[in-house]
Amino acid sequence: MKKSLYLLAALSLLGTNVFAKEVVAEPVVETSKEVIVEPVVVIEEVAAPAWSFGARTYLETEDFDNGSPISGGDDEDGTFWGVGVSATKGKLTLDLNVERRFGGDLSLSKSDAEWEATRVDYKVRYQLFENQAFHLKYRNEERTRDYSRDTYHSNWKRDRFELGTDFNHFNGLLNGWLVAGIDRDKASGLEKVESAPGTYTTKTSRDDGWYWEGDFGPSFQLTEKLSLRPTLYTTGELYDSYEMVETQIRVMLPYQVNDKLTIMPRVRFTLDRTNDDGNGNKVWEYEAGDRIRYELMANIVISDNLSSFVGVAYEQADRQYVDGGTKDIDLIWSYVGLNYAF
Repeated sequence: MKKSLYLLAALSLLGTNVFAKEVVAEPVVETSKEVIVEPVVVIEEVAAPAWSFGARTYLETEDFDNGSPISGGDDEDGTFWGVGVSATKGKLTLDLNVERRFGGDLSLSKSDAEWEATRVDYKVRYQLFENQAFHLKYRNEERTRDYSRDTYHSNWKRDRFELGTDFNHFNGLLNGWLVAGIDRDKASGLEKVESAPGTYTTKTSRDDGWYWEGDFGPSFQLTEKLSLRPTLYTTGELYDSYEMVETQIRVMLPYQVNDKLTIMPRVRFTLDRTNDDGNGNKVWEYEAGDRIRYELMANIVISDNLSSFVGVAYEQADRQYVDGGTKDIDLIWSYVGLNYAF
């Protein structure tokens, strides 16, 4: 999940979560320059940097082989389509992204989503230092589920407030990104009325919590076209209804084929992941080696203004349930995006 964060990480490597945050180089801005020519003093005014704009669209899918054992078998599958625009002036970047999310198996034989959601992200990023930027993000998300279908998801409306940073220090020996934030439910859907089958009432409880996510490490230039980027990835979600903490080692080998194409194979190796029920009771976990993901991504320059980012992945995972043994829950992931600079 959270693949959109990874896209931005990968894009920063090229100059990629698809996967570190975007990096905007600090322009050199001179407000005035004095040129002395005897015996006349001439003041040359340099114009302030102009606004530049960008637009993007992307389609991302996650298909879990064998589905989820929690409910109907497809609860964790998803299809995500987004569009976004950005505006940059000097050190400041403003960004708006809208994403439609559909949960459940969207194959031809089962085309109706078990749940759907709309995310709207408003983000302000500022290049505070030469090698480090910070951002603030607000997300409004509303999810609606189909109560005629068997799924563990529910309706809710949620606000997210996030603080993040991306950085590149010590000539590339420490670069990456880190975010943290809180989620606050404004409404948390419906629950069954046991005495009246087929009817539901509004929940009074909320599922609030906070989270963090980060990916950082060194970058080494092996040859003129090949580089090596090992990183440590960490994430955690601590909510009223569940708690999750995961640590991964990731290794990427970006290779610049030519001026138009860069390919980026990457392996993600999960060291440990635990999922609790919110009361400290472990539900399932990944131990070291239980989850390995193999990715192949590429950035394609189509023209001076248009580029594309694409990716595919296969994830081999054996989920260890406390009360149910091992569950084979492999994943096939795909992503295709277009970026246009005005």
